[in-house]
Amino acid sequence: MKVEHSQNNRIVQKQAENAAAIERQQRAQENDRAERATNKDQASLSERARLLSKARLSLQEIPDVRTERVSALREQIQAGTYQVPVEHLASIFLKGLRS
Repeated sequence: MKVEHSQNNRIVQKQAENAAAIERQQRAQENDRAERATNKDQASLSERARLLSKARLSLQEIPDVRTERVSALREQIQAGTYQVPVEHLASIFLKGLRS
C-alpha cells in the first residue's frame, strides 16, 4: 500500500486549521471575560444622598419612645400631680386649624 504525502499533508493541515480555530475561540472567550471584568457598573451617591443616608442612620439610633418622659408622666399621673398644659395644647390646636 502506497501512502501519499499529499493525503498526510491535508490531514496535518486540517488539524492545524482546527487547532488555530480553537485557539481563536479561546482568545475571544478570554477577551470577553477580561472586558466584562473591566466594564463593571458603578454607582455613586450625590452629596445630598449621603447626607440623607447619614440623617436616616442618626434617626434610627433615636428611640421611638422617650422612656424617661413616659416614666415621669406616669409617676405624676399616679401621684395625682400631673397638670395638663392647657395653654400649650390650645396653641398647638390653633396652629393646626390655621394650616
